[in-house]
Amino acid sequence: MLNNSKRITLGIDIGGTRIKSVAVAYPDIVLEEHRIDSEAKHGPNAVREAVKRAITYYKERGVPFLGIGMGCAGSVDPKNGVVLNSPNFSDWKDVPLAQWAREDFGLPVVVGNDANCAMFTEWKIGNAQGYDNALLLTFGTGVGGGLILNGKLYAGSTGTAGELGHFSIHAGGIWCPCGNRGCFERYCSASALELAAKGVGAKEVFARSNEEPFRSILQRFMDDLNIGVTSLANVFDPDCILLGGGLSKGIVDHLEDIQAWVRKHAFPAVAKHVKIIPTKFANQSGAIGAALLAQELISG
Repeated sequence: MLNNSKRITLGIDIGGTRIKSVAVAYPDIVLEEHRIDSEAKHGPNAVREAVKRAITYYKERGVPFLGIGMGCAGSVDPKNGVVLNSPNFSDWKDVPLAQWAREDFGLPVVVGNDANCAMFTEWKIGNAQGYDNALLLTFGTGVGGGLILNGKLYAGSTGTAGELGHFSIHAGGIWCPCGNRGCFERYCSASALELAAKGVGAKEVFARSNEEPFRSILQRFMDDLNIGVTSLANVFDPDCILLGGGLSKGIVDHLEDIQAWVRKHAFPAVAKHVKIIPTKFANQSGAIGAALLAQELISG
């Protein structure tokens, strides 16, 4: 059993492959992390059962949590806790995640976009502290994004802002489940890298980057990533761009090259100012951010 006198909330990060969960004691002490398969390919009801297993893990260990935060990829209505749609998940439309969790556990629940949760973490307690304008890219099964603009987490009119994996970097390029062609994440996600490598795992491609054909595959990946990051730097003119997610370790090994590309190709004022930096919490950022949002919810 975990004993802590501080307020404890759970953060659940629902990804296309895994559910990452953490118990967080106010304001920022990560007590324990847990991971299970998300079952996302089997549809929303399968994910509901997976979320129940993730939360039950903490109940069985005697963690006295007071609220639940959940982050999910896709277009999320945070006011009602509904996932409106998620291109990388099977049959996701108007999924009432908050309602399900309240029914299953009878606790306060908050739901947000997963990358927005990760951005919130980095802005509050991570490497974006002190910046009024910051952008986060998460590289995993897809590519997510989060925005801090003028000192506020920006979600847009419908909660969909920050879908940075879904701007096109190749006109007439690969079809994306979102309905667009040439989306950033079709070229710079783990799924894209594994497809190019004919089934070899993305992390293995990075590990074997000195071998062909992986050297050439990774070079194309990084070329597209550089173009995407530079374009976003020009559009948003942020103080910093953070790189996180499941592929962050491999990508961060190329950080100096990415920064050099942006310095050379972005607008001069942007190029001189913007910093390309890793996330502090790497692949934990989304789950921690969900827990921090739950902290705010129960604090009123």
